[in-house]
Amino acid sequence: MTSPIKSNTLPLKTDCIGKCYRLKGYCTGCGRTSEEIFDWIILSNSEKKAILETVRHDNK
Repeated sequence: MTSPIKSNTLPLKTDCIGKCYRLKGYCTGCGRTSEEIFDWIILSNSEKKAILETVRHDNK
């Protein structure tokens, strides 16, 4: 029997909606910078959480 995976070890998902367009340096879909999008796969969960808490949706 395998032990259940702790929820804090699961990778965080982005709020990407698949409608990427860069405006004023940020994606109008998810609010992340190009660098944040590119680096997402190598970031820790705490780094991802910090990005998700500060995404910019006011650039639309």
